[in-house]
Amino acid sequence: LLRDNTDMDNWKITAEELIRLRESCLQCIRDGELYELRNDAKLRAVYSTQNYEEFKNIVDAAHLRPVTKGDKANFKTKNRLWNSAARD
Repeated sequence: LLRDNTDMDNWKITAEELIRLRESCLQCIRDGELYELRNDAKLRAVYSTQNYEEFKNIVDAAHLRPVTKGDKANFKTKNRLWNSAARD
């Protein structure tokens, strides 16, 4: 317990610490969201796959969104190489 205000002076938080705390919290949120996506994919894949390879592929791709027509027509993404394995 803090007994007087002088102890409070030792507990000042710097801007850098706040930024690190914010980034840490945001990363925890992203990790939690990815966990939920992968877990949901696991539950679906358990009943719909024939082998482990299919199961693994579904779980590994759980965070991906399908490419939409809007993505393909968007000027910023139009020249993007969607299949990075197709590079020369």
